[in-house]
Amino acid sequence: MRTIAASVVLFATAGALPAAEDARHPCAHVRDDTDRLACYDQAFGKPVETTAPAPASAPAPEQQFGYTGKEIARNDPKPPVPVTPPAPTSITASVTSLERRRDGKFVVTLDNAQVWSQSEINSQADVEIGDAVTVRRGALGSYLLVTKAGIATRVKRVK
Repeated sequence: MRTIAASVVLFATAGALPAAEDARHPCAHVRDDTDRLACYDQAFGKPVETTAPAPASAPAPEQQFGYTGKEIARNDPKPPVPVTPPAPTSITASVTSLERRRDGKFVVTLDNAQVWSQSEINSQADVEIGDAVTVRRGALGSYLLVTKAGIATRVKRVK
């Protein structure tokens, strides 16, 4: 029984020896962080520096207006750039194409190549090709298309 206990104590102390030796390293006693780092760098060498790839340029915020974060990630295979300018709260563009669906809603293509689909049926909003419209953020992540007459209707970006 004493042999087993002595073996366990000997084994436990043997495992603790490298940690005890590390604490006795001369750099471990240097109090100033910068000096301690310099001491360890001198003792063990500096890590090899790697060059990071150049960040990919992100599309202009106006091009992403109306898309959620998931839709942006799905449409752009490049990783997002960490620092982005603030997103616009509205855009103004001219209607270049107009499609009327059978349910009474419309789909407009703007001169900036964005395509917006009307989400609500009971709206007095009417648009024609050539009209200048404004699409602005609404409540709870929705968007409103404001016609030249100042009437707003809910829309969703399609493209």
